Amino acid sequence: MEVKQEWRDWNLALKNLVFPIFCKICGERLLTDENGFFCPRCWESSPRIERPFCPLCGRPHAGLVGIGSQSNFPCADCRARPHPHIRRVYGAAEFDGAVALGIKLFKFYGRERMVKPLTDLLKDYIRREMDPEAYDVLVPVPLHRVRERSRGYNQSRLLAQGVLGEFSGASLDESLRRIRPTRTQSLLTGPVREANIRGAFAVMGYSLTGKGVLLVDDVVTTGGTVQECARVLHRAGVKWVDVLAVALTVSGLQPNDKT
Repeated sequence: MEVKQEWRDWNLALKNLVFPIFCKICGERLLTDENGFFCPRCWESSPRIERPFCPLCGRPHAGLVGIGSQSNFPCADCRARPHPHIRRVYGAAEFDGAVALGIKLFKFYGRERMVKPLTDLLKDYIRREMDPEAYDVLVPVPLHRVRERSRGYNQSRLLAQGVLGEFSGASLDESLRRIRPTRTQSLLTGPVREANIRGAFAVMGYSLTGKGVLLVDDVVTTGGTVQECARVLHRAGVKWVDVLAVALTVSGLQPNDKT
């Protein structure tokens, strides 16, 4: 065991000498491959979602985080207009700083190695805030086969696979499919964004009927994608749908952008 660890240390030292890597935020040289893109200081300073947060949309209550209040409570918007298809949204971090850049590297630039720091972030949140026995299945938000072929992987599937072991008794289910290609949601706004995703998903077969579903995605911004997925899942007869994302957009929310 000690010999193996010594070899890893020498291998890492040699790799850092020949192929030095630097933090994508501050430029500091990285001396560990635990997170091959960000130094510990930049990664940890990226804002996490802490109590108190809304247990329905998952977003923190502005001005109350960090002042000692530990009880979560619904925000005014969720009390007034609860979503008909999503029971709860969970998010480990705000879509900001190193976490936001890490998701973009993972999602758009083929940096598959980002899956480990992102799933570690999710695992820490799951252990603090979620019931590991509450779900029958984890369902990744699907990509259309053309986009997945181009990207080389579905980032939501890798995240779901990475955290599956945290949920005792749950299995991975991929019967939710994206049946038509769509434009990148982050490039669209308003009604165009909603129309882009409408009718893009379908459930194949009956494996989800009566199941408690945890829908897994990388980031929830306006929530159009997860809302449409949840609507389709309910039509397929699921018991309920919760959403788990690495990050949520917190700043600049509009009244209807709850999930």
